[in-house]
Amino acid sequence: MKKTTLFLLVAIMSTGIVFSQKVKKPNINKALKMMQEGDLANAQSEIDRASADEKLQTNGKTWYYRGLIYAAIDTSATTSADNSLQIAMESFAKADELGKEGSEYYISDANGLPVLKSQQIQTLWGVYLNQGVGAFQDKNNKGAVIAFEKSSLINPQDTTGYLYAGLASQNDKDFDNALKNYEKYVEVGGESPDVYGSMIYIVGTEQKNNEGALALIQKAKTAFPKNTLFPKQEIDILIKLDKVDEAVAGLEKAIEAEPGNAQLYFSLGVMYDNLENKEKAIEAYEGSIKADSEFYNAHFNLAVLRYNGVIEMVKQRNNLGITAADLKKSEQMDKEIDVQLKEVLPHWEKVHQLDPKDTTPMETLKYIYVQLKQMDKAEAMQTKLDNANSGE
Repeated sequence: MKKTTLFLLVAIMSTGIVFSQKVKKPNINKALKMMQEGDLANAQSEIDRASADEKLQTNGKTWYYRGLIYAAIDTSATTSADNSLQIAMESFAKADELGKEGSEYYISDANGLPVLKSQQIQTLWGVYLNQGVGAFQDKNNKGAVIAFEKSSLINPQDTTGYLYAGLASQNDKDFDNALKNYEKYVEVGGESPDVYGSMIYIVGTEQKNNEGALALIQKAKTAFPKNTLFPKQEIDILIKLDKVDEAVAGLEKAIEAEPGNAQLYFSLGVMYDNLENKEKAIEAYEGSIKADSEFYNAHFNLAVLRYNGVIEMVKQRNNLGITAADLKKSEQMDKEIDVQLKEVLPHWEKVHQLDPKDTTPMETLKYIYVQLKQMDKAEAMQTKLDNANSGE
């Protein structure tokens, strides 16, 4: 009977001891130390308990440490979770909400020097950017996309991550993700015409959405008014959409409202050029030059259009035979060719003046000078060509 009583007493006392034990409160400094020692699993557990604690969850430093711990988890090859970086950035944002205005969170390094939160985030951004560059150079497109998109998550206002995530996605034929990143690139201020070109290709060719491609082309024309490719692409799309007449009418109406807008005349010229209406194209290009005498693209297209007509005549002359009639016709054509070369010459000289480094106008001018027997000018142009080709 005494043994039974003793056993029950011991059992009751043991139970009392268990119930009297208290769960230790979470400690954010302990969580940080665990992280610094590489014990990421326990650091995560400790900081998660802290962020759920009624008192600690109102402390900005709790969320700052949580951001550091989850960022460390994400950069760890063995413990990285898919959403760790997202949690880290959300934690940093929460810390900023709770922090004092004008002050910044920091921890001390091994030498006791402060390392600011902004410095830590910048370093984290650099880690993923460098990972992305390495993967991109190794043609590991999927790895590059993951790293570049993480860099964009850290610094959403930087264009670099979006640009290269788009390129890597496009290389991997993940066109939807490429388009998403290109759109973000433009949204945050990216200014590459090549990106617009890629977007137009994806929407028009891969997604077969000509209306969407047309809308992008029109945005690109506004962003890059001197680019000659986008007006040509617009014509191609309008032809596919059977909207050429509508486009011509719209441009002509716009010109009536803005007669001094050189770009409108130029776009109309490109449209007529593509429709092989030479006379209308020349008229439109001349209107563009009248509105802006320094508009390079209009001068260039007009020079090319007129010059191509002369070259066609030269080909016809060269194909003539040696009969008396052919020789007579050849002589007549020589005179007409000279007349047209003299007419087109000022256009090419203007193009060369506007862009003296472009070798295409130089080569064309040399040919014209030779045909017109202006040998001094031809030799001078050859010297310019030689210098340009040698990099002088």
